[in-house]
Amino acid sequence: MKIEFCEKNLDRFSKSAYKALKGEYEDVKVKKDSCLKECRLCRTEPFARVKGEIVRAETPKKLVKKLEKRIAKKK
Repeated sequence: MKIEFCEKNLDRFSKSAYKALKGEYEDVKVKKDSCLKECRLCRTEPFARVKGEIVRAETPKKLVKKLEKRIAKKK
């Protein structure tokens, strides 16, 4: 499984979510991408892309919880 974060969104909202997940799961690649081409969303809330699908949340903590649920489903 690969989880991608937009660098600009990391700077604005989701850096703590990225740090919480990076290196935490052996079978999950957590990557930074320079742009995920979701500019409107990027300016308003934390998000990441998993298997081509956008996962968004109101806070970085909620984003981590949503992403961890997806990781758990995969196992």
